Amino acid sequence: MLRTTVGLLYSNSVLSRILPQQARQIRRVNLTSLQWMSSKDIMDPSASNTQDFLLQDIKSSRDTTQVLKIVGIHHKIMNNRHVMQSLKCLFELKKSGKCSMTNEQIVNSPDFIKLCKRLKSQARGITLNDTIQALKTVSFVGVPASSTIIQVLLQLIRQGVNDLSLHQIIFLEFMMRNFDRNPLVDALRIAFPLVFEAQLSLKMAQDDVTSLAELLQYACKKPLSDSSINIIIECLEKLSEDIDVKIAKSVMWSLCELRRPLPSYHALLIHCWNVITENIKQCSYTEIDGLLSWMVKKVQQKQTHFYHEGFADSCVRYVVDKDCGFEEGTWILRKLTRLGHINISLIDYIGEKIVNNPQIVKDCKAGALLSVVSGMAAAEYKPVGWNSIQEALMTNTALISKERMEFPWLRLALDFAVLDIFCPDLLRYVFGEEFLQQFLSRDYNLLDNLQLLLLHQAVVTLYPSYSGVLPPQNIIDMVKKYNGDHVQQFPLQAALEKGLGGGSYVWTRLLTKLGHFIDHLVVMRKGGYPVALNQISSNSASKTYVEDLLVPSDSQIILVLCMPASYYAVNCQRLRPVPSLTVHTLEALGYSVVPVSLQHWMNLPDYEKIPYLMQNIKMKCESVDSNEASIVH
Repeated sequence: MLRTTVGLLYSNSVLSRILPQQARQIRRVNLTSLQWMSSKDIMDPSASNTQDFLLQDIKSSRDTTQVLKIVGIHHKIMNNRHVMQSLKCLFELKKSGKCSMTNEQIVNSPDFIKLCKRLKSQARGITLNDTIQALKTVSFVGVPASSTIIQVLLQLIRQGVNDLSLHQIIFLEFMMRNFDRNPLVDALRIAFPLVFEAQLSLKMAQDDVTSLAELLQYACKKPLSDSSINIIIECLEKLSEDIDVKIAKSVMWSLCELRRPLPSYHALLIHCWNVITENIKQCSYTEIDGLLSWMVKKVQQKQTHFYHEGFADSCVRYVVDKDCGFEEGTWILRKLTRLGHINISLIDYIGEKIVNNPQIVKDCKAGALLSVVSGMAAAEYKPVGWNSIQEALMTNTALISKERMEFPWLRLALDFAVLDIFCPDLLRYVFGEEFLQQFLSRDYNLLDNLQLLLLHQAVVTLYPSYSGVLPPQNIIDMVKKYNGDHVQQFPLQAALEKGLGGGSYVWTRLLTKLGHFIDHLVVMRKGGYPVALNQISSNSASKTYVEDLLVPSDSQIILVLCMPASYYAVNCQRLRPVPSLTVHTLEALGYSVVPVSLQHWMNLPDYEKIPYLMQNIKMKCESVDSNEASIVH
């Protein structure tokens, strides 16, 4: 009876799709042998030369419902190949959208349940690769990790974990990332990195750059040893000529994920930045924005080797050449400003957008407004059409409403001041009681308080017509009290004293009555001769104020400020907004200021250091003399 049923089953399901004449010929030739096949022959087609019609039926299915229908009818006689082909078809049809069923409908389908039972009964007879494929399908359609079938498959993977290839480990880790925790899942997650590391040098394809990039991506996310990661990096460096922009982006993401910096990857890092920079047009805006974000994050973590000037500039060219728009431009400008990287082309691009359509900056969010203003302030640059740009900035709706108390309004006011913009309404808000109470309620932060002090100095010296409220004097006095306490070393002092003739010609660690901290002060009379200062007009025991020094009337006070590398842009010797505004406010008080780049000074040979300082002081004296002469004439 079984033989007859099976014969009729296959003749009905397959022969009905063949032309009548061909069907009759096939029936005459094959029907007799098909009827006498045993159930073993059907379940194991390799034992017979007969064509596997069931396998063909499964392969030719055009919808998941059709696959499940076949499973429902034939599940009792399905062998490993039938089960795996059914799962493969379900996966491909579901992924390609040729599925009229939801995941829930598939999982709850009686026919799918039958398929899973068949898979479970034959699980020990399938290969490790088929086990992974089966796990991929059942998890893809939504079978929970706690289900029996997934637990069975995971047990098989656990038993064969040492036989997994490196890329199978990577795939399984990826697939299991959303599995609910249980002892088996946790054990595998612990085992995978250990097996990966143990097998790395044996199974790694050292001449396949794509494979190596994938291995590095996994290795950088796991707690692998430095030596294991270095093995992959060394292989990639040997194949550096084969690294295209796609591979370079993958390697870059991996190195960014690395929790600890490794000196060994610096050369690979630079090479990948160069490849991406040269092929920036093949990247999407999202990709360059993401990579630039990582660069900012790494630099802020003191991993300055991640900074790449060429890539930063190429991001600007990308935005300008592709005309990405105002919003996209401001996002890039914001990141460059955080890096301390200045690019005038991007500021010009954004300025042009504002001039052509002032409404875009009037309606933009407060964050975009801050990005634009901070970028321009960092470069101390006013684009073409500045008057209309300034007008648009001042009429921004977020600026006018100031609804977000936590927004860095103080920083915005400082950046405005660098650009010679003083908004009375914003100043009254920042100096007001409500804002200051919220500002001072935060944990003490010297930098924030010094910014408040600097804004006060800027308003008093650069905007004397301001008649609004100022910060309470007790707050200003409190900040002034701590200003300069963080400075413990004065690397320029010995060279200044030697160059000018002794310690009596150089005063070190001073303050102005407005609270400026001064590294050094020298006094020069006409002709460029230093003046010795041994007296002050008050008996201050703790602080020395510039205004209290007894200075000859015909002499010139020169303030020497030591500027560390962090005070300058990373790609040019341009002072950042805060130190730049400090210089402007001191000059507004009538002092001559000599800012000295500490990095540049330290890089000079010893025999050039003193002449360098003296030349800078002399040039400041000559500039004052020439100004006086021009006034006389």
